[in-house]
Amino acid sequence: MSKGYEERYLMTLLSSVINQKESPAPLRYINWEKMFRIADYHRVAHVVYYGIMGLDEEIPQSVRQRFFGKYLESVHRVERLRSTERQVQTLLERNGINCFFLNYSDFVKCYPIEEMCCREFIEIGTEKKYAQVIKTLLWDADFEERYTEKRGELYYRVPGNKVLCFNQAMFFSKSMQKFYINLVRSLPNKKGLNHVREMNASEMYLFLMCRLTDSYARGDISLSQIMDFWAFYKTHGEFFLWPYIYERLKELKIEEFAERLEYLILRWFGTGAGIENVEIYDNMESYIFSKGTEGREVSEKFLPLIKTVADCYSRDRKKEEFRRLVAWLFPDREYMETIYPILEKMGAFLPVFWLIRLERYFRRLVVSRIEERFRISKKTLFRFIWKRYKGVIEEVIEEKEEVEEKEEVEEKEEIKEEIKEKEQKELVQRRNKKHNEHKEQDEYKLLEEHKEHKEHKEHIEHNEEKTAEIPK
Repeated sequence: MSKGYEERYLMTLLSSVINQKESPAPLRYINWEKMFRIADYHRVAHVVYYGIMGLDEEIPQSVRQRFFGKYLESVHRVERLRSTERQVQTLLERNGINCFFLNYSDFVKCYPIEEMCCREFIEIGTEKKYAQVIKTLLWDADFEERYTEKRGELYYRVPGNKVLCFNQAMFFSKSMQKFYINLVRSLPNKKGLNHVREMNASEMYLFLMCRLTDSYARGDISLSQIMDFWAFYKTHGEFFLWPYIYERLKELKIEEFAERLEYLILRWFGTGAGIENVEIYDNMESYIFSKGTEGREVSEKFLPLIKTVADCYSRDRKKEEFRRLVAWLFPDREYMETIYPILEKMGAFLPVFWLIRLERYFRRLVVSRIEERFRISKKTLFRFIWKRYKGVIEEVIEEKEEVEEKEEVEEKEEIKEEIKEKEQKELVQRRNKKHNEHKEQDEYKLLEEHKEHKEHKEHIEHNEEKTAEIPK
């Protein structure tokens, strides 16, 4: 995931909020859905809400409502966790548990507004030997264990109180684990208490830097962790014993990374110091926002722990795969008895039955491979039959279409013939009619001529009669 404008504007908003400045308007189009997803993933959505409250920007109401929901959670969380922290601290002190608290009540005071605090848990550091005792005590106090991706045990109690207990196993590096154990055992007791320890500003800086380094190496560092560190750094920086801190960072072999990370945080939230080696810090930003998938090569140069973690994960995967293979090749006796009941009486022959099971398996495997080689699978046969069936159907359809087309042509020809015959009949009728008309006219003429001839003849006869009557 390359860092886009949403990521850059997110950092601008967080910087404005933490430094109590007015949020600048975005210079480009913002995908607010994406902005919320990124902010929520890094657990800083409630801080972003402060930045968008007075922003003259069209933000979808549904997205604004989700930001507001995260803000409300943070408002209710502060007093609830502060009260629960006092109760749990009293509980562990009363039961003699040597531990230290990352005091939530102190951390919230580092922020300009307490509700901006990004911590969602009461965090307790102790040794492994106290883990079961703490679990029992919290169970009796109505806490139940919950799954968490964070390193440690998470306990939850209604209506939203969370307690995260951790020990040296939270760190991957052996040197950090050793530092943690020495820290737990050497811390002075908190004022007025005999078992709950307390860190000074320098020790808290070292612990937080170790945790940031470990999270960075694992690829799961979050902006909420960085904001907590910056708020603490800004508030207590004047009390840090830098010679002591530098010495411990060198012992932990993270002095270069600590310097780089501080520079990056200052670039985000502080003075924005310098622009030299911009490429390094751009790669660190990409590494953080991509959860370790981008910018890895550059980060490995000043934090070899990244490569160590990756190599260890790779080795762990290979070991796990080998363990699974061994467990499959040589199952336990209980499983083998379900296959070979005779083993209930002949347990000593378990290795023999392992070999029998493997021989049967490989024999079936070889036979199945041979069958696959020389046998048409049901799927292939079905495809063949289906193709033939489709071919026959297509032929029938084509034949039917041809017949219909032929019938249609014949029908058209018949219609044409009928029309032609009809036209011929009409033509004959017209001719006959015309002929009859001419015949009638001829007959009429003949009658007229005959009539005229008769009249003429009668006239002549009449004249002759008149002539005969005249006396001579």
